[in-house]
Amino acid sequence: MKTFFLYLALLSTSLTGAETVGPCVGSVGSTDAYFLFRPGETELDLRLSVLSESGEFVKSVDAKSAEVDDFVAKFHVTQLESGTPYHYQISVLSSSGEQKLIAAEADLKFRTVDASRKSKVAAVMISCVSKDDTAPVWEEIGKLSPDLLCLSGDTPYIDTSKLEAVRGKHRSFLREAPLASLARRTSVVGIWDDHDFGLNNGNGRNLQDGKAATRKAFVEYRAHRRYGNGSEGVYHKTDLGAIEIFHLDPRWFSQSEPSPISPGKPSCFGKDQWEWILKSLKESKAPFKVLSMGAIWQDKKNSETDDMFTYWYERDALLDFIRRERIDGVILHGGDIHVSRYLLHPGRVGYDLHDFIMSPGHNRIIPSLNVYHPSLEWSLVEGQQFLVLEADPTLNDPTLTVQFRQPSGKVNKTVVIRQSELVSPEPLNPLRAYWSFDNDLANASPLGERLDGEAHNGADIARDRGIRGGALHLDRDQQQFTNIARSFLDDNSAGHSISCWIKPSSLPAHGSKARHFILESTAEGKPHAKAAYHLSLELSPSDDPQKVAIRLHSQTLKPASKPEAAPTPAVHGPFQTAHPRAQLENQWSHLIVTFDSAQLQVFLNGKLTGIHTLNPPGPAAEFGGLIIGGHRAGTRRNFNGLIDELAVWQTVFSAADVLELYNSGQPHTPPRP
Repeated sequence: MKTFFLYLALLSTSLTGAETVGPCVGSVGSTDAYFLFRPGETELDLRLSVLSESGEFVKSVDAKSAEVDDFVAKFHVTQLESGTPYHYQISVLSSSGEQKLIAAEADLKFRTVDASRKSKVAAVMISCVSKDDTAPVWEEIGKLSPDLLCLSGDTPYIDTSKLEAVRGKHRSFLREAPLASLARRTSVVGIWDDHDFGLNNGNGRNLQDGKAATRKAFVEYRAHRRYGNGSEGVYHKTDLGAIEIFHLDPRWFSQSEPSPISPGKPSCFGKDQWEWILKSLKESKAPFKVLSMGAIWQDKKNSETDDMFTYWYERDALLDFIRRERIDGVILHGGDIHVSRYLLHPGRVGYDLHDFIMSPGHNRIIPSLNVYHPSLEWSLVEGQQFLVLEADPTLNDPTLTVQFRQPSGKVNKTVVIRQSELVSPEPLNPLRAYWSFDNDLANASPLGERLDGEAHNGADIARDRGIRGGALHLDRDQQQFTNIARSFLDDNSAGHSISCWIKPSSLPAHGSKARHFILESTAEGKPHAKAAYHLSLELSPSDDPQKVAIRLHSQTLKPASKPEAAPTPAVHGPFQTAHPRAQLENQWSHLIVTFDSAQLQVFLNGKLTGIHTLNPPGPAAEFGGLIIGGHRAGTRRNFNGLIDELAVWQTVFSAADVLELYNSGQPHTPPRP
């Protein structure tokens, strides 16, 4: 017996040694909690006991620090009370009895989730951390006392798939003093990105032989409720009541199996995870639902491919599912790029989709990844950042307050989202942009003033000269046009329709090289010669001197030509149809162009006049904004005359829709369908 107590004394002294990890609080539910503890390189029978705030015994559970699990013991305590604070302690079990190893100190505590979803909760998201310069961030997070700390990838950097080395990196990371202090009293969960998956830009194909080892160590050093499907991947979710976070795994399955929604292309999420995501989203009761992963949801550009743009078909199918199933309260979160950004994708899931990128937690920034995106609202290229999500369900209209923060209490950006703003309208309105040009260049669609136009070179409104009310008047000699600085369609839109009324005062001369653009999309929201002409509609000379051509160009996405490559733009056109000059010049004509990823259709005054096949088929390439009355550079190929009732819909019109909209030359107000 004396020998055993001496051993306990030596063991307690060694708990601050290089091989001890924890204790750490992991996933916490409304009636249960998970913990991990590594007592050193020693196999022990351990007991974790839960105590009330007053110190009364509540429940205990036993676990073994087995060598096969790198001596990490995992505890799962059940049958707890919802929304209740507790303390905990750890003991050693032997034939001589139970001896306390770690006493129930003030910082060994946790609180179960409020099952009623009526309590305020806060979660912190962080990615890309370093032992050298993230300590001030951990300390700042500790001052905030969040309910959850989410390690959102590259937490830590590992970059190897040798099991012992991976384990060593996890041990060293969780032993960092300010993080270790946080983990004793805060639920800590996470996901991996490429570096903690084991390889820079790693995926399920290029790390096929090593990912089992990195997964084993990840599972050992995270106390989660779930790890992927049980044998593959590490995806899981955390339900905090007012917030539910879906921790997605974009690494394990990527490039290693066909996509469940597009079998001819490689998957990112894999079949099992895909089915889990859809099922879990439909079942969620949380007012705010966060789709979180280490990678980002848009194109990183810079020749990088570990983003959801590479797998746009799965990203868009997921967002379309949310819109179709009317799943309210969804926001996006990503990391990885060493730049913090906030994007707002208008109307993407039936309501505006907020998209937060948080990176880095250390000081190493990558300014080249702060690239243009049509939905970008704000960015900050600085280090030592973290994201706080705080939900307040006690209000009549619950709020989610999201803050980009740094040490010393610095708040760089605050976004307050009301639950009522994350609800799909009934029915969904496909109208994305509408300029009546009756009095000004204002947009009258639900997207509002973000799509208001800006006149250039004297472009103006001709009152009472439109097909209905006013119209946009453009003088080609003066190089006049109007710029719409923001995008209005879904990223990589798979189907949409554009309609307008035109009254050209002159047409391109036969035999000339003149081109009169009705509209063309821009690369970055302003006039620029860079090709970005997914939307391109013009009048051009035809071979017949008595006719003029309605001409289209387009750019769409083409799948990657080989594994681990990026999709590329496919250029289509020119497509054109010829029409009598007398039918168009100084006459009001109604034009509709539809796009469905397989073909473009052109309708003139309610009649189908051209079908243009897209080979290969694909969704729209990215564009930033729109030039009305000119091509993408703004000047030199401008329209001459009047343009009226310009509208864009996130839907593909049928022939019946076209006839209804044309309405025998009498436009609807507002436009339908």
